[in-house]
Amino acid sequence: MIKDKFYSEKWTPWIVLLLRLIVGSVFVFSGFVKAIDPWGLLYKLGDYTAALGLDWLSPFLLFGAFAISIVEFVLGVCLVMGAYRRFTVWLSFFIMLVMTALTGWLAYTGAVPDCGCFGDAIVMSNEATFVKNVLLLLAVIYLLRYNVRLFNVYSHDVQWMVTMSTSVYVILVACTGYFSQPMIDFRPFKVGTSLLKIDSSDVEDEASDYLFVYENNGELKEFTAENVPAEEDSAWTFVERKQLKKASVKKITDLTLTLDGEDVTQDVVKTEGEQLIFVYSQMNDIGISYTYLINILEDFARKNGADVIGVTDASAEDIASWVDVSMTTYPIYSCDGAVLKMLARGNPAVVYAKDGVIEWKRTLQSIDAARVEEALNGGGGFAWIASDYNGAMRLNVLTVGYIILLVMILILNRSYRVFKFSSRLIDKNKNKNVTLQNEK
Repeated sequence: MIKDKFYSEKWTPWIVLLLRLIVGSVFVFSGFVKAIDPWGLLYKLGDYTAALGLDWLSPFLLFGAFAISIVEFVLGVCLVMGAYRRFTVWLSFFIMLVMTALTGWLAYTGAVPDCGCFGDAIVMSNEATFVKNVLLLLAVIYLLRYNVRLFNVYSHDVQWMVTMSTSVYVILVACTGYFSQPMIDFRPFKVGTSLLKIDSSDVEDEASDYLFVYENNGELKEFTAENVPAEEDSAWTFVERKQLKKASVKKITDLTLTLDGEDVTQDVVKTEGEQLIFVYSQMNDIGISYTYLINILEDFARKNGADVIGVTDASAEDIASWVDVSMTTYPIYSCDGAVLKMLARGNPAVVYAKDGVIEWKRTLQSIDAARVEEALNGGGGFAWIASDYNGAMRLNVLTVGYIILLVMILILNRSYRVFKFSSRLIDKNKNKNVTLQNEK
């Protein structure tokens, strides 16, 4: 072994194991929460491309959202298990190098308020994220030197099985989150939440983030947004605006519906009875093929006495065009686009509420038209239409199956090694006996 004055037979292996578990766990968690909600990462990547002026990357963002979550999760599992010890650490190093530089830029400029490293599960300021990434980068640099000296859980022969199993698991999680709804909802509008009683205690006042510098006869003075000099006060001249916080993390926690600029939320959202809400976060991108399912859902809702509305952030012209194409009869109200994305993932999506409380929500493409037709003919109610998807149960089944598969691979791997060791031991004893007999 090469002499290394920084290497300690007693402490280095334990430090490596600890850092591998910490860095790997961060990657696993980060990749998992992104895979749970690929729509959220897709929206965040859109924020990045807009801030960087890279709008030409928009067609590739969906692939990027899936790729980032899958790579992070698989890489984290490999780090924890000690699989591909050189490759995983080098890949982690390059990823952390890029992410540290990116979050450093965000902490300095505030171009994107929240980096989205942990999705909506944990929202951190850009400054805290930058510090976190610096610490992770230092940990990975340490692992670059010493990780190969620590044992791995799986031998080289079966590491590809672990990687493939992990990849399939996280891909299934991401596909479910994209095509149906996230199996774990970290957003304010969870199932079981009232549409009109969302906690708004975490909303930050963005106006307090700035100081305004004015000049009067060579004297510079700072003012807050509340006490800036009046426009008619010609003695003070505006010089610059200073940002106290690089970016406030704004949490959308209020559903506001408007019609012709007037807030109609309290009148529109029903606190008694059933209500079906069609969510159009990007009305221009909705294909006409969805209109049939939307119309039979509307017919079913009307037949069962449920109220039907649509919500969108589109212009009045786009709404009129959609109504003309889809031939819908329900009213469509305006809502902030960020709120719509929090309310339900997918475009279009459907939210079913009872007495003002969210019962279920789905992307429209995940609803079986035949199932709705059967319900329309007396086959079941709203709960039955959505009963073919249970996010929590599906996640539990996938996770338990994935863990069982990893355990089976480990047993197979270790059993083979025990068998191989036993065979060598038996052969060695046979050879020893033969030698003794020959000597006699």
